[in-house]
Formats: sequence, structure tokens, C-alpha cells
Amino acid sequence: MAKLSPCFILCCFLFIHIPTFTQSRQPSYAEQQEADRVTNLPGQPPVKFRHYAGYVKLRPQDSKALFYWFFEAQDGVSDKPLVLWLNGGSI
Repeated sequence: MAKLSPCFILCCFLFIHIPTFTQSRQPSYAEQQEADRVTNLPGQPPVKFRHYAGYVKLRPQDSKALFYWFFEAQDGVSDKPLVLWLNGGSI
């Protein structure tokens, strides 16, 4: 029986396992939320409230997305409405 070379064995291993190494994992909701959190703005003083900014894709297959910036209410959260303001022109 012929002896297999270490290079051949390594190539076979990589061919079989590369797809599992390269599959991207979807971030959890908490990870995605924390990634969008704005922690500081250059030249601006620190703030005491949390705010988030990022992009929301309307359809996953499209490259277009809407930009959002969300500011949490500082107090009386249950009495404050959620306001959505979108700027833009024709697509």
C-alpha cells in the first residue's frame, strides 16, 4: 500500500474543513445592539444617555440601507413616544 504524503493529508483536511471555518455566524441581538452603540463623538463632551447609530437594510439582498440614530429617553420612558424621522430623496 502506498504511503500518503503529509502534504496530501493536509490538503484533504483543509478541503473538507475550510467550509466550516469560513461560515459566518450571525451576531446575537445583544451583540448587534452593542456594536451600534455610540460611546463617544470626536470633539464632543461625554453624555449621560445611551444612543445607537447604524444602518438598517430593507431587504437583505440589497446594498441600500437606511441610516438611523436612536436616543434612549433619560426618564419617564413609558410616557415618551418613539419618533421615527427619515430623511432622503428619491431612490
